[in-house]
Amino acid sequence: MVGCLAQEDIVQSLLSRLPITDVIPWLVPVGLSVRLFGMALTPRAFAELSWREVRGYARWMGIGSFHFVAFSSIVIAIALTLQCVNELKKYQAEDLAGAAISIGLLRELGPLTISIAWCARVTALVSEESRSMKAHYSSEREFAEGFVLPRFLAALIVSVPLGAYGLLFGFVTAGLFGPTIGVSSVTNFVESARAAITDRDIIVYFTKLIAINPTIAIFAGCACGLLAQRGDEPVAANAVTATFLACLMLNLAISIAAFW
Repeated sequence: MVGCLAQEDIVQSLLSRLPITDVIPWLVPVGLSVRLFGMALTPRAFAELSWREVRGYARWMGIGSFHFVAFSSIVIAIALTLQCVNELKKYQAEDLAGAAISIGLLRELGPLTISIAWCARVTALVSEESRSMKAHYSSEREFAEGFVLPRFLAALIVSVPLGAYGLLFGFVTAGLFGPTIGVSSVTNFVESARAAITDRDIIVYFTKLIAINPTIAIFAGCACGLLAQRGDEPVAANAVTATFLACLMLNLAISIAAFW
């Protein structure tokens, strides 16, 4: 009997150390997020939508995040340009830096760094609001229609200019910084980038930044706030974790589907 109990303790100890035991709780909000998505996008919800509330959140998510996106784009573009040019110099191919940098920014670095960081800001705010406001709604459907939809539309609206701003600042920074460390000229950088960028790159970039990442941020934040049972529960941390995991997995799936 004692031996059986000891074996059970060993098994439970081993299971508790497996990474999957940590990942599963992080993904718990997925089911509720899917339900909220279906309940928020109804004709009645749009008929009762407060556009004043949408504009208020759009200002915070958009104008309030402009400098954050611009600064992040500049820093990442400088770091990427420095690494690409230094490596390409080894093969005397530094004039191809424009192609490597533009593809890197469009396909992965933009969506996986700046966009997800912005999503973390958004989902942290939404999750805390969701926890404090859920008592004002009598059902999940009412919560989805009155609380979730305005924030979701605001996120979708501002993601378009923010994605364009980030791309512009990143590309211009890389184009101006490249010639200072080895690229022959800005013209060569631009020509190399233009030859490498395809319509598929642009579509993938804006799909991730407009359709995928903001959607995850809003619904993960709302779900984590609704699921919070205690006032001291780290709901913002839970929402950010769920957002990061979901964004990374879906971004990877899109990249595989588009470029494999």
